[in-house]
Amino acid sequence: MKLEAFVIFIWLTLATVSSYTHDDLIIAAGDQLELLSQGTTYRKLTLNSYNASKLSALAYDATTKRLFFSDIRHLESHILSVSLEDESPRLVEEIIEKNNDETVESLAYDPVNKMLLWTDGFNRSIRQVQIDNDGIHAKENTSVEVVHLLESDARPQALVSDPCTRMLYWTNIHNSLPTIERSHINGSQREVIVHSDLLQLHAFDLDIMEQMIYWAEDLRNGFFLIERSYVNGSGREEFYHGFGHFIASLTVGEDYVYWSDYDRKKLWSLPKDGSSKNPVNLRTYRNPAMGVVVYRNEPLNCDLISSPESLAVVVQKTELIENLDSSSSTALLLGFSFVCLVIMALMILLILQFLKSRDCKGIRGSSKTEDTVPFQNFSNTLFKMNELSQMEQQQTVNVQMPENSSGLKRDDDFATLIKCEF
Repeated sequence: MKLEAFVIFIWLTLATVSSYTHDDLIIAAGDQLELLSQGTTYRKLTLNSYNASKLSALAYDATTKRLFFSDIRHLESHILSVSLEDESPRLVEEIIEKNNDETVESLAYDPVNKMLLWTDGFNRSIRQVQIDNDGIHAKENTSVEVVHLLESDARPQALVSDPCTRMLYWTNIHNSLPTIERSHINGSQREVIVHSDLLQLHAFDLDIMEQMIYWAEDLRNGFFLIERSYVNGSGREEFYHGFGHFIASLTVGEDYVYWSDYDRKKLWSLPKDGSSKNPVNLRTYRNPAMGVVVYRNEPLNCDLISSPESLAVVVQKTELIENLDSSSSTALLLGFSFVCLVIMALMILLILQFLKSRDCKGIRGSSKTEDTVPFQNFSNTLFKMNELSQMEQQQTVNVQMPENSSGLKRDDDFATLIKCEF
């Protein structure tokens, strides 16, 4: 019964893992935009009357089905947008005119205030512009606002906004002390949430529903690291440590984390829950994929994370992770070994029970003399024991007992019968 319960548990676990599906993704690779559905089917997004050169940063608004993107080599504009609601024609709108002393390294969109935000590494700033329904064509020095102006040796890079908690998160690739920071979306109450053991920050994203941040670092000797923590910096842990990937972009979906590898020109995925430690290659491109975002058909439901119950779960998870230490992996290994031993013991017991029942069946089915008739109950057993004891007292110690018709000695018969009865 225990073995059946364990098998059912394993089956349910495998069924849960296999039920995970990949998110729909929008990928910018070279001069192409691509929609990848469930990790398998892909189609190119044709842009009408627009010749792209090198697409990079992406931001998507699920409410209006509008995609914002930057083009590094575009001669006139460096932030553009296109509607994905209709199949055709997909007209590209210019959002921000390009100036020589400005850059766009990351994009984020706030659907609540209809604000488009981006990081300008050259000017050490985070900027924003209002997006109305009629579109906008603006220069950097007109309707653009500065949300943050960082220190002289700082440089903002990756950027993400949370429409549910009204927070803004970004990476600061400081020359001597890289940090991960946050503030309210209006720029108030800026604070550093991660500052230790950071080497070379590259990609960054926010899991809004789980309230966790993910970031990727380039380590020495060709290694790379993906880490995560809660939005306040607590519960920091290693998500994946690998070799040979230079991560250009990273995004977090419902069940998977996705990242693009600049060197190998591949797109990878890995389950968030740790059910697998082997990344899966979803696609290989001719040019590196510089931007990856999740394509959602519906806006996020903020009620799922703002309820007291869900916030309590977040607090419990934080406390649990903070209390874990290096012994957790050892405990997991011991637990797994114990389960394996239990399974082996159950299998041995089943085999012994089968062999025992077969032997007893053979004894009961054979022809017996009066001395080897099997006992039917406990009282018969006691009677037979007394009878054999009296017989042994009357015989000489060195005299061998005669064999019965079945070829077994009385002692062997008696032991076998006792075993079968009990």
